[in-house]
Amino acid sequence: MLTILLRTIIIYIILIGTMRLMGKRQLGELEISELVTTLLISEIATLPIGDPSIPVVYAVIPLVTILTMEVALSMILLKCPRLKNIASARPSILIRHGTVDQGELRRIRISIDELISEVRQAGLPSLSDVDYAILEQNGKISVIPRKNAQPPAAKDLGLHLTENGIVHAIIEDGTVNRYNLKLLQLNDAWLEEKLDERSLDPEDVFFLGMDDDGTLYWIKKEDEA
Repeated sequence: MLTILLRTIIIYIILIGTMRLMGKRQLGELEISELVTTLLISEIATLPIGDPSIPVVYAVIPLVTILTMEVALSMILLKCPRLKNIASARPSILIRHGTVDQGELRRIRISIDELISEVRQAGLPSLSDVDYAILEQNGKISVIPRKNAQPPAAKDLGLHLTENGIVHAIIEDGTVNRYNLKLLQLNDAWLEEKLDERSLDPEDVFFLGMDDDGTLYWIKKEDEA
């Protein structure tokens, strides 16, 4: 069992190093350590399933080891942020004030076509409209447009708008969401009163929601027939 433990730790470290060298664009939404953990867990968990001769404990030990290392690594990086650059990649600035950093593009192996595509997906027609383009640690490119390429905000037009917050579901397909009802500091009596005003039962409502400003959003359930 000690051999299994040591082999798991060695493979974990080797995979982190491999993913680190591959670059951020290959990571997708995950940090390097998270991706390594996901890959190892998926592989190890299938071993005793695919081969009945392998004892289940041979999979349990590596799984517990990997999860422990992932939690320990997260705690260490939280306490020592400088070490994060070893296990993960720092953000890379690809465009600064409309100027492309060609050296950085070559270093992280991103073509100009890829960068232009990301800028287009951000709704900007030209690289000169970009103030900053940053390759984040999770492999996503954040594009921040220049002021003259941004649509005017309400404050720029001198408008004062009310913040409505988000819409909380109270009834979903005829079922009352008790959690959101309590979150909104409402009760059944209030809900019954609102339903009576429209001569409805909960089963007649496809969706009832309320935003933070108290505005109600009704969708009546259609007749299935």
